[in-house]
Amino acid sequence: MAQPAATPVVRLSDLRHAYPRVTALEGVRLELPAGQMSGLIGPDGVGKSTLLGIIAGVRRIQSGQVEVLGHDLRRRPGRDNLVGRIAYMPQGLGRNLYPSLSVRENLDFFGRLFGQDRATRASRIANLTAATGLAPFIDRPAMNLSGGMKQKLGLCCALIHDPDLLILDEPTTGVDPLSRRRFWELMAGLRQRRPDLSILISTAYMEEAERFDTLVAMDAGRVLAHGTVAELRARVGERDMEAVFVALLPAGQPGGYRRLEVRPRAPGIEGPPAIRAEGLTHRFGDFTAVDQVSLSIHKGEIFGFLGSNGSGKTTTMRMLTGQLPVTAGQAWVFDQPVEAEDATLRRRLGFMSQSFSLYGELTVRQNLDLHARLYQLPPRLIPPRIVALTERFDLASYLDARAEDLPLGVRQRLSLAVAVIHEPELLILDEPTSGVDPIARDRFWEELIALSREQGVTLFISTHFMKEAERCDRLSLMHAGRVLAQGTPAELKAAQGAATLEDAFIAYMAPYREASREQDAAEAG
Repeated sequence: MAQPAATPVVRLSDLRHAYPRVTALEGVRLELPAGQMSGLIGPDGVGKSTLLGIIAGVRRIQSGQVEVLGHDLRRRPGRDNLVGRIAYMPQGLGRNLYPSLSVRENLDFFGRLFGQDRATRASRIANLTAATGLAPFIDRPAMNLSGGMKQKLGLCCALIHDPDLLILDEPTTGVDPLSRRRFWELMAGLRQRRPDLSILISTAYMEEAERFDTLVAMDAGRVLAHGTVAELRARVGERDMEAVFVALLPAGQPGGYRRLEVRPRAPGIEGPPAIRAEGLTHRFGDFTAVDQVSLSIHKGEIFGFLGSNGSGKTTTMRMLTGQLPVTAGQAWVFDQPVEAEDATLRRRLGFMSQSFSLYGELTVRQNLDLHARLYQLPPRLIPPRIVALTERFDLASYLDARAEDLPLGVRQRLSLAVAVIHEPELLILDEPTSGVDPIARDRFWEELIALSREQGVTLFISTHFMKEAERCDRLSLMHAGRVLAQGTPAELKAAQGAATLEDAFIAYMAPYREASREQDAAEAG
């Protein structure tokens, strides 16, 4: 039974939660209205997942008051009464799925958990798979689903028992723009069918903020503000949601924040391409991760790679750095064939991986020193190089702090400093800004633009953020291991008659997705 409109679906008071080395939540007070879609926005590490886990009843309450759907979660009877009324989908595609079970078997298992009889389970499974387009794939193992299909199946498993409160932790992270758009269409359809359903969703994508009835902005374990999008915009006098979030940060925290300007690339840079690839292919057994990719990237260019997780971007980058062997095709960097054993070529490259690849137990100073030695910088040049980088990337106050204890934005700057310690001519960055706040992201891009425009460093960068893709000189759009299109952002939009880069990317992907669905449906039939 839905709660009356006057009763908050969630009421929190003085909520605090700490881990051994960090305080995740500090004095959180919040009330969320029932029957609405509420959103938590903020970068990684601000406490969103911890907060959602506590509300869902899967994380222990350390301190404070937590009332959900009118029940006190600190008391056993309250928790017991909510078991069948809350659905929770944790962060990470497929985290609530059993990979070896089929779509049907996963849904049947969750239905059994909630005590549904055979007829009820069959009816719910049929309705949910029809609504989400999963019906043709009902016997396919979860491990063989695409990211977007795993997202849909995870949502179906959460909805199998018709909850009163649906909690989704960053459900759109790691999927392509088309899958993100379809997810929000599913949410719209669900709300039409269940207008009394309360939904709580977290996201790191500021452009998704406008989709929520009530918005909660978080930073450093605290609630910065909450209200409607219109109320928050009026409060700070900004319309762009990134600018709204920045303006909501505590006084002094922006640290001289200013809107980023991308200077055009200087014309007439001579010489061979910094990167050239022809028919580049890589197979993992029978699976083709990268299929006949051809690229040509100019010296000093900011070249963007845009595509979903699993589209082959990381595999392509690893082949270009010699970290993965090439199954077929050929790649050249600075007109030299890429070979894993070529130490001379590796010293001309810098690579910043998608995951945090520093040595967490070492300090900032020790990480810089170690990587300088790994790149064989002369010992006499290492101390002044470290001084120059710590000043440039504002790391001086963190020199003796361990890397694992750094805030995410500082860790990101350290990763970039490590990647350029040997002054490479080519810098390859794999989703380097994932999870950081808008201020840290723009500050990072200021450094990238300076490297390109002032030092002539070639940048090859993958990203999920459309605003970042717009900053690139040229882009390559990838899907299922293949390049769909290449060109400047303006050229790609014009070719599809699209107003935004996201619309253009979806238009490029649509024929491939439709063909894939038809093939999968034929195989399933």
